[in-house]
Amino acid sequence: MKRPVWLTLVAVLLVSACSAGRPLRPDDIQVPDGFQIEVVVDGLAAPTMVAFDDQGRMLVAESAYGGGGEPKVTRMDGDGRRTVLASGAVFGDELPITAVAAHNGQVYVVHAGTVSIIEADGSLTPIITGLPGQGDHQANQLVFQDDRLILSIGTVTNSGVVGPDNAVFGWLKKPQNRDLHEVPCEDITLTGQTFESENVLGGDPPTVQTSAYAPFGTALEANATVAGNPKCNGAVLRANLDGSDLEVVAWGLRNPYGLELGPDNALYVTMHGFDARGSRPVENAWDCFYRIEVGAWYGWPDFACGVPVTDPRFRPPDQPQPQFLIANHPTETPPQPIATFSPHAATNGFAFAPSAEWGNPTDAFIALFGDFTPATGTVPEPQGVKVVRLDTQTGEVTDFIMNKQSGEAFRHSGGGLEHPSDVTFGPDGAMYITDWGIARITVEGLRLEPNTGVVWKVTRADTGAGLPGSPTLYLALVGTVVLLGGTVAAAWGRTRSHRIVDGLWLGAVAGLVMGVFAMFVSAVVLRLPWYAPPRVFATMVMGRDAVANILEFKAAPFVLGLIVVLVLTALLGLVFAALLRTRRPERMVLAGFLYGLAVWALLQYFILPLLFPLVAEKGFPPLWYAITFAVYGLVLGALFTLRARPVAITTPSAR
Repeated sequence: MKRPVWLTLVAVLLVSACSAGRPLRPDDIQVPDGFQIEVVVDGLAAPTMVAFDDQGRMLVAESAYGGGGEPKVTRMDGDGRRTVLASGAVFGDELPITAVAAHNGQVYVVHAGTVSIIEADGSLTPIITGLPGQGDHQANQLVFQDDRLILSIGTVTNSGVVGPDNAVFGWLKKPQNRDLHEVPCEDITLTGQTFESENVLGGDPPTVQTSAYAPFGTALEANATVAGNPKCNGAVLRANLDGSDLEVVAWGLRNPYGLELGPDNALYVTMHGFDARGSRPVENAWDCFYRIEVGAWYGWPDFACGVPVTDPRFRPPDQPQPQFLIANHPTETPPQPIATFSPHAATNGFAFAPSAEWGNPTDAFIALFGDFTPATGTVPEPQGVKVVRLDTQTGEVTDFIMNKQSGEAFRHSGGGLEHPSDVTFGPDGAMYITDWGIARITVEGLRLEPNTGVVWKVTRADTGAGLPGSPTLYLALVGTVVLLGGTVAAAWGRTRSHRIVDGLWLGAVAGLVMGVFAMFVSAVVLRLPWYAPPRVFATMVMGRDAVANILEFKAAPFVLGLIVVLVLTALLGLVFAALLRTRRPERMVLAGFLYGLAVWALLQYFILPLLFPLVAEKGFPPLWYAITFAVYGLVLGALFTLRARPVAITTPSAR
């Protein structure tokens, strides 16, 4: 086949596999037999949830978190039109939008630390204000019971102390948030522990001491008392429908995200566990599912799902053991959860089965948002990105809906789930899954690709078994075969002009160039730490410890990662040397280019997800992996061209 045809096929592969935007392929999602899934709404700005008004129309809360688009609440009318009920400037600085709900003909919206009613003209009437919702977490979902509204709200920080991680997440650097800190729901006495950290706000002194429940750089005296306030965080709150008579239902919950009334009319919540970040990191903390006991304290910041943080399992590598912050715990035996989930799975919104076709009324369907490690901690393998069924009577958790290739779909160029944020059942009896969209961590915090959020609809259907695997995986297989075939065709010839052993050192040199290029892309293009790529590759040897505290430079995993890259690329150079038999320079370079892309495709879609999932999930997006390995291939081909031995031309002797 002629060279331009191969190049065209390569271009098609790259564009289809790695193009910007979000492909949507329901067949990339595994659903139970007898169900089908489809997209009903797309192009959304980081949606957090959907609800339905009194007329059965869908309401979508578009948070616009992390640059995901314009904040708004949108109504999906029956004729397919989208009506924006409120958007943009009406929310002021009280962003992101986290929830929407309808009750008695009115539409309520939760945004940062405020609950408002949306008026017919698109304006807002705030009914609850001044909640501490501008930190790591915000006020979350709300439900209605006995003509009162009930609201969940997360904590300002990860573990009770404002620290440098809150500057990375963005809010601490805003002047209006410099005094933000945790607010307890009842009076507490502190143990007196303070935490030293870099002064991320600049100026003198270069380091500061910060106490729990205090602004950054503020150290309180030992046994200091912090006054409680019903406008607290890490809690479930209750108020009249006009926002008056605010009171505490329960507290000591780190980030109670999902909130629902169960079939027994009791309150249930999902809770995100601690992260291993900041001035007081806590490792290996589970997510939890609770039945709320009125008046109870659930243990945060000193317990994780009922287990004290002084337990050795919560100590991060090379970090001190977490100690108690509160001296006068309301109880030493906080309520136990119904179920716990893997650390960083991110238990988000949920809904109970509305009818027998979905299971028992006590079955809860929970959206597992997925992890943002290693910025928030470490995991042995990617977590979440699925919907699970929880039997709230037994605590048994089973997978319900997930990608056929686990993890975020875009990491495999797939068209399935990215970050399921909420599960809702509509008046039609169908399940609706709100999906945030494509998101990734940078040194400036979490960033989303604009308007990549969708709402999926799951219904009963008489469907066949279909293909056993993901269509994206089949496309990747075809593309890989094309690239391998192109490599062999470009490299083919009668004799080679080099020694096979030359591939070892030429491959290592090309790998070194690739590594430098990868670190440049990491820092300049993807806004990640420059030293991150080698550390991600070091997980092939060290496991998750290689990326612990990824925002800090660590020499050992960095050097080990470089060694891994050099060994890998040297071996790849050896294979290329065995394949290369052409003497023509342009074909050597073309063969190297195609070989680099073939290696990328094999690693990206087949080898790494199976053997080293952390490299596939926590490394570059597919496009930049492809470009990085294409650079490796081009340099490798060019080096072989320079290394090729001159060939003497002989002519028949005259007789």
